[in-house]
Amino acid sequence: MNNVSKHSRGNAVFLSLGKTQQTIDLEIRDNGLGFSPETSPRGLGLSSMKERTELSGGTFIIEAAIGQGTRLRASWPGISSSSIA
Repeated sequence: MNNVSKHSRGNAVFLSLGKTQQTIDLEIRDNGLGFSPETSPRGLGLSSMKERTELSGGTFIIEAAIGQGTRLRASWPGISSSSIA
């Protein structure tokens, strides 16, 4: 949320946290300026989010384009009740 307020210049943010039997999914999306992930320098915020997600067994995806906002998705394998002792 800090990155959205500091960088996006948008006026809306969408946050979704959901769970299925297979995954736990987090999505953060804004309607801001967006950026080009291929050419924009990455600060510590996005790098840290990606690293923490992957260290905890998840995947992290950045979808962004100039003028189209930004969408971040993180997903982790779910924990079945049978695996809890």
